[in-house]
Amino acid sequence: YANVSPDDILLKQKLDILAAKHPNFKVFYTVDKPSNNWRGGVGFVSKDMVTKGLPSPGDDTLILVCGPPGMMKHLSGDKAKDRSQGELTGILKDLGYTEEMVYKF
Repeated sequence: YANVSPDDILLKQKLDILAAKHPNFKVFYTVDKPSNNWRGGVGFVSKDMVTKGLPSPGDDTLILVCGPPGMMKHLSGDKAKDRSQGELTGILKDLGYTEEMVYKF
């Protein structure tokens, strides 16, 4: 979950509650401008962040991706013009995820 600053993280409290209640639901936050007490990631979502923060590719893995076009292109490729999922590209494809493991909003 990438944002400019910690204050920009939409629904953070609700996401944290979901993560606490459901051990298979994981959320990782990264920001460009961290506060002094920030404990999440810093900077643009990188291949290293994905490798460390997401489950490995597998039959029971589902990665949900949304964001501005540049981030979508970088991580997974954008949805197709007909609004179907489109081809999987980017970091997620490079790391071995398949189209069945990734859902683009």
